[in-house]
Amino acid sequence: MFHGKLFMTNKNYRIFERLRVAVLLTFISGYIDAYTYHTQGGRFAAAQTGNVIFLGISLAEKNMERALAYLIPIFMFSFGQWFNYLVRGYLSRHSIRWHAFSSMMMLSLLVFIILLTPLLPPIFTISSLSFFASMQVNTFKRLRGMPYANVMMTGNIKNAAHLLVKGLVEKNKAYQKEAFLTYSVIVSFIIGIILSSLVTAYLEEHSLIFLLFPVGLVSYWLYCEDVK
Repeated sequence: MFHGKLFMTNKNYRIFERLRVAVLLTFISGYIDAYTYHTQGGRFAAAQTGNVIFLGISLAEKNMERALAYLIPIFMFSFGQWFNYLVRGYLSRHSIRWHAFSSMMMLSLLVFIILLTPLLPPIFTISSLSFFASMQVNTFKRLRGMPYANVMMTGNIKNAAHLLVKGLVEKNKAYQKEAFLTYSVIVSFIIGIILSSLVTAYLEEHSLIFLLFPVGLVSYWLYCEDVK
């Protein structure tokens, strides 16, 4: 019954659940994590598992300064979750749509980061981008009715593999469709990483400017839906 939803047209889903939005969001996440890895000392804004691993390694090596460096994005990502919970509750009580508000806030934050990154120390950039990633993952959680993650890929890889083999063995096209959708966002994430790595090699910290288009496009789509 649930899987039948996958064959509905895009018109049956809100903008924030559509494939085009999910693909852009995972592209953004891949781009940001590659950017912070190359420009912020091997740290990740979104992939907190990587930060936790390097935090543990730093502690084992008794490198407290390095451990603190990895703790910063972990804390800011957590802070983003606290912030989202409180703000979303407030907006809900005042009948303000969360997805449109959050996307506009993400766009504003990105502009803020782009302008100030060349002027401020690295702690500002990694902290702000971790907060940005936390907002993104907490705002956009579903793809055509099914849950997915747009800033970390472990769960997506697991789900895609499971759905693919289940769909093939059981000859269930709905499961196969879910697998295709999930693999689509994984590929988009990888493309974001590749493009970010290439651009950052030349533009370094200024390469974040290329994210204005996908983030702005998502915000525009949600705004247009909101005013209809």
